[in-house]
Amino acid sequence: MICALQSTTSEIMAVAEEDTEVLMIPVQLMDDLMNTYKSWYQFVIQTYRSRFDELLSVVDNIAFRNMDERLEFYLKRLAGKTGKMTIDVSHQEIANDLNSSREVISRLLKKMEQRNLVKLHRNMIELV
Repeated sequence: MICALQSTTSEIMAVAEEDTEVLMIPVQLMDDLMNTYKSWYQFVIQTYRSRFDELLSVVDNIAFRNMDERLEFYLKRLAGKTGKMTIDVSHQEIANDLNSSREVISRLLKKMEQRNLVKLHRNMIELV
C-alpha cells in the first residue's frame, strides 16, 4: 500500500510504501525537547545528517551513473528499507521514481533477470 502525506498547502511531504503510523510533534515541543535533552538534540541532528547523506547519494546516482546502475541501486535501497529480499512494486512505479519510461525499466529488469540478479513476478521483484 502506497499513500502520500500531504501538508495543508497540498504539497506531498512523504510517501509511505507500507502501512505506517505517523507521529507529528509540534514545533514548540521540539524546541523544548532539544533544549532540555541532549540525546534528543543528537537524535534529530543525526537524522537530518542521515537524510542529507541519502540525498547526496541520490544526486550522485542521477548525475554520474547509467540507468542500469541507478536501477540496481534503487532496488537495493528499497530492499534495505524494508529488510526483505522481495519488493512489491510495479515497473511503472519504478519508472516514475527514476524519471524513466516503463519500457526502459522493463528491459533493464529483464537483463538483470538474465544475469540472475533478480527474479521477476507480477508487481513484485525478488533480489537474488
